[in-house]
Amino acid sequence: MNRKLIFCFTYAGGTADFYKELADELKEDFELVCFEYPGHGKRRKEELCSDFDEVVDRLYPELKGYLADGTAKEYAMLGYSMGSLVAFAMLRRITEDASIPLPVHVFLAAHEPMTKVNIIGIPAEKLDDYVRERTIAFNAVPDSLIDNKVFWRTYLPVYKADYLMIARYHIESIVFRTDVPCTVFYSETDTRLSDMQKWSAYFVHDCRLIEYDGGHFFINKHCDEMAEEISERLKSNDIC
Repeated sequence: MNRKLIFCFTYAGGTADFYKELADELKEDFELVCFEYPGHGKRRKEELCSDFDEVVDRLYPELKGYLADGTAKEYAMLGYSMGSLVAFAMLRRITEDASIPLPVHVFLAAHEPMTKVNIIGIPAEKLDDYVRERTIAFNAVPDSLIDNKVFWRTYLPVYKADYLMIARYHIESIVFRTDVPCTVFYSETDTRLSDMQKWSAYFVHDCRLIEYDGGHFFINKHCDEMAEEISERLKSNDIC
């Protein structure tokens, strides 16, 4: 039997462990392959990436390895927050490479296809404070660690590198269209519907948007619902 894979890409500053609950929800039908970015989590000793092309360069051989033996002919991709941009950049690379098939579906969450340049131009002496405040505002840091100097000494460079990558990625200038079906998860509290609808400029055949309530990490509240939606969408794409 062919393996049923979902390649997953996490948020800025995040690790592959982010998808553990979702993996548990989907384990009966799918195997989630959760990629660790260089400089993050289990790859924390590696050099951080400076742009998304470099992220793709360093993750792409690993992704191809899962498909090379032919046991997984169909797969999907999932990106959350910054991971949506990574998944998009990865899809573009896959499209250019005729040696592996396209995914049967792409799931994107919590990030619109717009360049966020807020961090560009902030003076170096104020950058750390900006990154810290932005990360806290996203509820990406547990309350118990907000004032932990050791935590920030370790993870602030990671958040900063990821935010700068996002700011340098001028997605509006990218000319790309695909017939791969796409489902976009969002919360109006986090990102406006009108901005999230812009994904349909790239996913021209089938781009469905699904709204949840909550902040940036609405997946924490709606993991089971998202898992059900992912399962249903993939079954309709005949991955099962």
